[in-house]
Amino acid sequence: MARLTLLLVAAWMLTCLPLASEAGDIFTGFQIDNKNQYFGYLVVRTPIVRNSGGPDVFVQAITSGFGYKITSNGQLLDANIESIVPSLGITKTLGSWTLSALAGPQMRRIEEQRLNASNTVSYQAGVYGQLEAFYRHEKWNLSATGSYADLDNFFWSRLRGKALAYKPEEGCCATYVGWDVTGMGNADFRGIMTGPVGEIQIGSVFVLVRGGYQNNTTFHGGSYGGFDIYLPF
Repeated sequence: MARLTLLLVAAWMLTCLPLASEAGDIFTGFQIDNKNQYFGYLVVRTPIVRNSGGPDVFVQAITSGFGYKITSNGQLLDANIESIVPSLGITKTLGSWTLSALAGPQMRRIEEQRLNASNTVSYQAGVYGQLEAFYRHEKWNLSATGSYADLDNFFWSRLRGKALAYKPEEGCCATYVGWDVTGMGNADFRGIMTGPVGEIQIGSVFVLVRGGYQNNTTFHGGSYGGFDIYLPF
């Protein structure tokens, strides 16, 4: 319920803004692994200022949920972190490259199950920043994303490449295959994830499926799988 409320607030904020044009992007996805962890997110991005030759200015809202397990007296208990990040960003296109940067406040709600006691709930607020680079070619593309959250000095980065594997003369569905590598961590945690990706374009909607191997300082080796959906509007 809390995550739904955050999502509705973010959507309301964006739809009430005076847009320079009817254009925007929606990103959503979900990931789960064999260590009882899951992550889901929804991103809404829309421009507010367009300049001839750029850069353009946009607003973005991210709402996400991360579920995991904690250990108490040898027993696994549920915990989750829900967050929302409203942010302001700029983007610039240079030839085949699109470069973007954004920053904004991050609000978190953390709920942890306790053994033989009521759940504990806490709230945090901090600052979030993100950099993006995207290279587009007729038959392949490359994206790099990096972010930083000051609440726990956490860095996250991903490099993803995809190549066109199938494109029909008309109709559905162009198909891409590729690989991505994700790294993350802070002073207390280090992790890496890597594996293949496959993407299908259905009209203007892109559906990507991913999975592979992960290793971190908490659980060591394991596997993960998930999907991402991109929809322009």
